Amino acid sequence: MTATRYTTNLDGSIHREQIILEHDITGRTPPQQMPGWPKTMGTHPNYKPSGVSLADINGDGYLEIIASSTDGSCHVWDYQGNELTGWPKTGLEVLQAKVAVGDLDLSYPGLEIIAAGRTNTLYAWHSDGTNVSGWPQSVGETGGLKSPVLFDIDGDDTLEVILGQRLYPSGRVLVFRHDGSTYPGWPQSLDYMCVATPSVADVDADSIMEICAVSYYSVYLWDKDGNTKPGWPRLNVAGGMSYAQPVLADLDDDGDIEVLHSYYSSGQNYVGIYDHDAANFPSWPQTYPGPQTYTTPVTADIDGNNLEIFGGGHIIGGPNLSARHHTGVLVSGWPVTVEMLECSPIVFDLDADGDREVLVGDNLSPGSFYAYHGNGTIVTDWPIPTTAATMVNSAAVGDIDQDGDIEIALVVLDGTVNLWTLDSIPYRGYLTDWGTFFHDTWNTGWLHPAPPQNLVITEVPHWAWLSWDANPEPDIAGYNIYRSQTSGGPYVKVNDTLITVTQYYDTPDTQSIYYYYCVTAQIKAMAESRLSNEDSTWVGIAERTSANLSPVTVLPNPFTEHVVFNAPSNAHQTVKIYDVKGSLIHGLEGIGPLSWKPKNTIPAGVYIVKFCSGNKTGFHKIIKLD
Repeated sequence: MTATRYTTNLDGSIHREQIILEHDITGRTPPQQMPGWPKTMGTHPNYKPSGVSLADINGDGYLEIIASSTDGSCHVWDYQGNELTGWPKTGLEVLQAKVAVGDLDLSYPGLEIIAAGRTNTLYAWHSDGTNVSGWPQSVGETGGLKSPVLFDIDGDDTLEVILGQRLYPSGRVLVFRHDGSTYPGWPQSLDYMCVATPSVADVDADSIMEICAVSYYSVYLWDKDGNTKPGWPRLNVAGGMSYAQPVLADLDDDGDIEVLHSYYSSGQNYVGIYDHDAANFPSWPQTYPGPQTYTTPVTADIDGNNLEIFGGGHIIGGPNLSARHHTGVLVSGWPVTVEMLECSPIVFDLDADGDREVLVGDNLSPGSFYAYHGNGTIVTDWPIPTTAATMVNSAAVGDIDQDGDIEIALVVLDGTVNLWTLDSIPYRGYLTDWGTFFHDTWNTGWLHPAPPQNLVITEVPHWAWLSWDANPEPDIAGYNIYRSQTSGGPYVKVNDTLITVTQYYDTPDTQSIYYYYCVTAQIKAMAESRLSNEDSTWVGIAERTSANLSPVTVLPNPFTEHVVFNAPSNAHQTVKIYDVKGSLIHGLEGIGPLSWKPKNTIPAGVYIVKFCSGNKTGFHKIIKLD
């Protein structure tokens, strides 16, 4: 069996050669494509597409699939494969990099899509395909494989747009405000071409955001105003850089962030790691097989301990994808072999075993998409076939159609946009450390958020009152509540929408059950944290009535200004209303329907109602809305 092997040149163009395959995976049973998929985009003969984004841009509750291509087009599909109204955008520059997705224009419904052309133009569109006011911007040569990055770097609740430019011989990093105006202090110049997507985080824990970028020779770190941080730039002594974004993560749990990047020189590849002050992180850099690595060194936890680093070599026919502990020691079972690795991995729980797996594509056409367990063994029924090489790229994972199971999107060299589904295998955001190219929909390259701290359950009558510390990251969208009847899970998410405060009342309509709870944080760019500490309590009460209380109805429930307790005619009853802490709020007594009109004298929340008639007692839950 023959295939074509592809490699990426320094200008982003493609080199191809014909080879004979030593293996054949066409007989495997792969995950199935979603109905209406795959889709096909046109491509440029010399430049190929990279990156796919998953985001709910129109607020319908489902994730859209967003991909751009080198034929000058940008597409937005729903999960059924229908192109949204206003899309695709065509007649654009060559679009070779993943788009960024975020709420750039707060006055307009939905999210915006930001895309960088190779030659000059930075685009920004609303969810309906119209241009954002102030956009597009002419920026000069960007080059391929560099994505825009979004973040609110100054805390004014609006996003900035960050872009690296190749610009031979001296690259730049640009920063724009949401309206297209230039952010003060930018652009900043580099000592040679900027060939990779920048990243953004509060690296030194000073509550000021930093921007990190690489030239062909050096690693730079600036504060939000363009001031170079002490100790930076850090000269890359090996003298070569790659298309790989620098990754920002707290590898040793010391409260500040390390900078990871891959580079190459004279047939040898490296992953370097620096502390926030540019000092070498202990035991790094580590070497990898050459000749040129373009694999972003993503970080995730596959052994339930500290973070591991997934770098990569670039060799033919030998082990090239490595997993190392943050101490530099190889993880047992690694490295593994992926044909001519240029793709960057994603890391999540693929098979519902509670452990994270590593997924990555190769550079053959037709090609393969691999999945490895944490011990380096291949996952059953993987690799799965692809129509073409993956190149400098990455897949994206999520629950696209909100049915609870996993979908995986991947665009490949021939313009095919795949959307596989793994039926009955639950998608768990808290087990997804690195779920897309550049980590999230804003392309930050920052492994965050951290798990919420100090989850505590306060004992209250019948209900669970959860509280926890607010996360320190400035881009937190809210929190998710998980519970299980088994310590350690698996957990089921309780809330339908994000919780935007740091407390939650769980009030299930059920008999008493002993529940175990955890909380996660979620950022505005979609990524979710790992689980908080676990806490537990008894939850629930049987709403019950006796013969001479039945039927008892409560109307309306939930209520706003008043609620009626409808007892049987001629039956004398007393009604006592308690808050979830067990404090008596109000009492009523009479025959027949009783009405309570608290209006705004009590806050919105959950209340417990105790009915008494003779020697009979019943309970109900009522909810007051704002």
